[in-house]
Amino acid sequence: MEDSAAAVDELRSLTADFVGGLAFRDLCIEPLAAVGEVLGIPCVSPLTARTTRNKDLCRNRLRQAGLPQPASLLAEGRAEALEFLHETAPGPWIIKPRDGMGSADVDLVRSPAELESALLGRPDGKPFLIEEFVSGPEYSAEGLVLHGRPAVVALTQKSVGPRFVETGHRIPADFSATQEEGVCEQVQKAVSAVGLTHGFFHVEFWMTGAGVVLGEIHARPGGAFIPTMTEYVRPGMELYGIYVDDALGAESVHIPALTRSAGMRHIIVEPPGRLVSVSGWEDAHSSPELIAAGLAVGPGDEITQVSWSADRHGFIVVGGASGEEVDTRLDRIRDRITFEVSPAQ
Repeated sequence: MEDSAAAVDELRSLTADFVGGLAFRDLCIEPLAAVGEVLGIPCVSPLTARTTRNKDLCRNRLRQAGLPQPASLLAEGRAEALEFLHETAPGPWIIKPRDGMGSADVDLVRSPAELESALLGRPDGKPFLIEEFVSGPEYSAEGLVLHGRPAVVALTQKSVGPRFVETGHRIPADFSATQEEGVCEQVQKAVSAVGLTHGFFHVEFWMTGAGVVLGEIHARPGGAFIPTMTEYVRPGMELYGIYVDDALGAESVHIPALTRSAGMRHIIVEPPGRLVSVSGWEDAHSSPELIAAGLAVGPGDEITQVSWSADRHGFIVVGGASGEEVDTRLDRIRDRITFEVSPAQ
């Protein structure tokens, strides 16, 4: 539920004892916080919800905590954005909504001329975030707060396509033990800095030549089957069971060892046009290593360019003994699927 008042009214109408509350979509985090505040449910606080939902507030909070952050500005319009470009030259820069999701309306800007085109179509009078582009591979940290302390249970390696839309994930990420320790330390510090004291977190970050740079912090589990893959790589782990045990006051929570690998690949159909046929899907869907799969398009559907996460056309998720095996299996399954598209006229 995305309306705070409606969420409060709905939960008030229930006869139940609440021990906690979770949100699974960004737009539901602030309503959950409102419910928690009114009904006294231990969950994300209104301040933490607002901080994590607004990227400029999150950046500022992480800077105050001493964590490396790109220079950024919540700009009211073109003039402020141009001044920021001149002050932080040579660029490039990223422009995006302060509270966006799914990589929607994200633009890479390399010059003042490109700024003009990036601002076209954005709502007049609505502030937008402009920040220095961070160069480096993208990752995320998955975890939950146990006994008031952030616990990282997986580090996810990402692949990204045009317009920064994520095209795949793999757990665990290819880090050394030393790198993993450093990442977890910064992630735990960041989660505490934004005031998250209950529930799940999904923290995005880059690994740069200078080290870890944290991106967005989400007060929810990761999407794109990340919780499913996290449970697969740690056999015997039940993520939501761990959350409930902690909410009920369990003295200790056991986190099983990480012994396997898992990965997912988003299906992107090209070129844009009308989808004529799909072949090989049934064969691919019967692969024994498959954990999950889904196709969002069928013959007759219009295929559009992928400009944000909701535009992706399907997915496959597999497990394996290692990251290399997972990547090989994803390639093999994807290669079995063929899409015939009649190009747009």
